[in-house]
Amino acid sequence: MLTTIETTIIYTLLLGSLYLLVALGFSLICGVLRIFHLGYAYIFVATIYLTWLFFHTLALPLWLAITLMVILQAIIAILLYKGIIARYLTMEEKIITGLLLIAMISEQAAQRWYPIQSAVFLPTTIIPGNINVGATTISYQMLIAAAVGIVVTILFVLFFLKTKTGLAVRAIAFDTTTAKIMGIEVETIYMLIMVLVLLPVIIAMLLIAPVWAVDPTMGWGYMITAILISVMGGLGNMRGTIIASYIIGFTHAFVSYVINEPRLMNLAALTVTIIMLMIRPQGIAKTESLW
Repeated sequence: MLTTIETTIIYTLLLGSLYLLVALGFSLICGVLRIFHLGYAYIFVATIYLTWLFFHTLALPLWLAITLMVILQAIIAILLYKGIIARYLTMEEKIITGLLLIAMISEQAAQRWYPIQSAVFLPTTIIPGNINVGATTISYQMLIAAAVGIVVTILFVLFFLKTKTGLAVRAIAFDTTTAKIMGIEVETIYMLIMVLVLLPVIIAMLLIAPVWAVDPTMGWGYMITAILISVMGGLGNMRGTIIASYIIGFTHAFVSYVINEPRLMNLAALTVTIIMLMIRPQGIAKTESLW
């Protein structure tokens, strides 16, 4: 029993820290651009398969493949903003539909050229092997991913609380009209956010690629987790997102190691989110502010 409790606590911390990277970008887009980014799933797929394209298919060095993937993702993000979001900013249904189609296109493209049988694998392991924490065995890579998740989250919080650009982002999230009157370049900030939210997801996928299985449909599972965390935390609020990440992490760990039914992880997370919203409809934190 003590071993089960120990394992649950450890994996709550590991999964919660990793989910910070998964959900942070989605929450920021909801908070700043005020859109429900159902195309968010494409970022997970693009990170893995664009890197694999440059690394394996084109035989480029891994560092160059990752660099080109990041640049291409940034270009795609800006094009999505200019081509879909900015053009239909007052027509939310068109934005949702367009971004959803982008996610579906990325999945189908990955299925076509790199089906699951192709065994895509990125050698992005930083430290191989495992470590024993009590009776629980954990890979070094997962520990690193969890630590990076915490560090990246802290850096994001400091950026939005301590820098002039972060203050401008918070002003836009609070009131776009007033921000424009104050002389803030709203369009520039929007494009910055579209690019900035890529970083946590890219980091997360590169770190977990050697540990967890990847396939062309994986983006939807991660996006569902991001949506649940963001909704539970209070759409767009980073503090709520942090708390909700560990609640979902605990839910997944509890179902996997106490109930011993990993297949019920998502069902349990959905149930916990619904119960939380019944108790507190606005989510854990206020949606009017980023923090």
